[in-house]
Amino acid sequence: MTAPSTRTVSHQYFIRTPPARTFEAITDAKWLVRWLADVAELDPRTGGAYRLGWTGGPTHTGTVVAFEPGRHIALAWSWPGVSLEGTVFKLSVDPEGDGSILRLDHEGFPKVEEWTDLYGGAEWGWTYFAMNLKSLLETGRDLRSPHDG
Repeated sequence: MTAPSTRTVSHQYFIRTPPARTFEAITDAKWLVRWLADVAELDPRTGGAYRLGWTGGPTHTGTVVAFEPGRHIALAWSWPGVSLEGTVFKLSVDPEGDGSILRLDHEGFPKVEEWTDLYGGAEWGWTYFAMNLKSLLETGRDLRSPHDG
């Protein structure tokens, strides 16, 4: 068997909110600025456009490559100034007991040296932002600090 030529960031989180509320938080621009980015625009439909930006940091733009209302969204993800092929960032929500499971998969990181830092940053960043979303939905507390970066 051949080893895969790409890596995937893959996490799941239990969030004590109904799936509909969790899904709204990952697909509504008004929610995205509360837990993820400083600027967010999102047309939640397959083929729609998105833009996520961070003050003093990158702005990611691209296309929604898959969308199923109430269930999942996938974004063609690229990095400004990086000439390598982009990746796909997927979020899905499933009911679980008194809450929901948020699944996060960011796939397609080539196993080449140029992508090592971006892969590591995605591992760190998606963990950080997903835990912030969990905190915000469960307690109303935004864990982001202006000193983070």
